[in-house]
Amino acid sequence: MRTKHRMLAGCMASLLSVIAAAFPYAHADASLGIEAQRDKVVATALELQDKVKYVHWQDRQEMVAPYKTDCSGYTYLVYRLANVGVKLINRDDDDQSHVGKLVTWGNFEKGDLLFFWNDPNNKGNVGHVGIYIGNGRMIHNADIGKDVVISDVNSSFYRTRFIVGRRVIY
Repeated sequence: MRTKHRMLAGCMASLLSVIAAAFPYAHADASLGIEAQRDKVVATALELQDKVKYVHWQDRQEMVAPYKTDCSGYTYLVYRLANVGVKLINRDDDDQSHVGKLVTWGNFEKGDLLFFWNDPNNKGNVGHVGIYIGNGRMIHNADIGKDVVISDVNSSFYRTRFIVGRRVIY
């Protein structure tokens, strides 16, 4: 009987190793410090740069690559795949703009979510979101035909459209 249990335990260990290798994001790594978590989010966002196509929110597909999503679906996807213990509430930029801690302009850390307006007639309405990656830059799923790009947040375009920043890793 003990031999059967050892064989079963050995098979289970082998199976778990295979699953862990196939799905590296299967569980959050609680041992990562805050800076390592932020770096992992940025690395994940950069890895997805050529693997995500911008589509209207109704046409999103975020389960397998190539991924198809909008800006808030991209931020949701990045955090899901980075698996740093942060689960954004959903794929809606308005809802995401209320999670975490408030961050004012110029006090950004890697991994912060930055929210912008798109409609000049409704400057309080969130219309776009990106992830701050450091050095005054953000990565975001910009628009049809542009897909995931890196932009200078200090440009007048983004600076004048900024609504709020949210820190979800702290």
